[in-house]
Amino acid sequence: MEWRLILDGPDCGVENMAKDEAILRAGERGGFTPAVRLYEWITPTLSIGYRQNPMSLAGCGVPFVRRITGGRAVLHHAELTYSLVCDSTHPLFSAGILGAYMTISGCIVNALRGIGIEASFPDPEISDKRGTRPEAGESCFHAPRRYEILADGRKIVGSCQRRFKKTFLQHGSILFGVDKDLVRRIFGAAAIEKMSWVGAFSDAGKEGFRGILAERLEEGLKVRFKESALSSEERRLKDLVREERYSKSGWNMDGAAGDIERRLASFGI
Repeated sequence: MEWRLILDGPDCGVENMAKDEAILRAGERGGFTPAVRLYEWITPTLSIGYRQNPMSLAGCGVPFVRRITGGRAVLHHAELTYSLVCDSTHPLFSAGILGAYMTISGCIVNALRGIGIEASFPDPEISDKRGTRPEAGESCFHAPRRYEILADGRKIVGSCQRRFKKTFLQHGSILFGVDKDLVRRIFGAAAIEKMSWVGAFSDAGKEGFRGILAERLEEGLKVRFKESALSSEERRLKDLVREERYSKSGWNMDGAAGDIERRLASFGI
């Protein structure tokens, strides 16, 4: 089975989140080829979960954008970000939300092990015990869930998911380095103790790891990648959600959707 592989360079938070949502939205219309997108961030940027209160983060001096996925805040900086969009009924993901997380995360674990990092999943007895609504100033890396990935007992990959009727999106951050001063300023000194990053264990660079990750995803998902770009429909959707959602303070501060649903209806979604 052939999937698309979209390799993007660094971009701003508004553009990155708009692209991920556009691919997800396009999948809802059918006739869709699943896609994996690997990308980076042009400047340090916070993304917050769609239910998270940003008030304690808004004055930190770093741009932020609200995701359509849940979870806690992520400081995107020295990282490789992945996103995967696929039909929710695909046999690979027939075990539901947790099964999808474990399938995708298993591919990432194998890629990390391929560069000499002994990555693993947390003990299920001590994970998944945080509340459903994230605290305002908490980082995604405060506490791992059972499907997330550890190195030396600390979280090295943070992921989150959003499901529509037909398709789902999972995206996440694979940390290569940490600006400790910036993390302390935003999340407090204790946050550093919860985080791992590739550079602490391996000399592998993002470019080389990107190829290894693509190979492990092909193997684990039993697919063949064809390098691609956004379709014309996805580009139109990206421009729409960028302007009507991610560029608006109403969305980023309060999660207000504004007029976007009516506009999306013009695409048949």
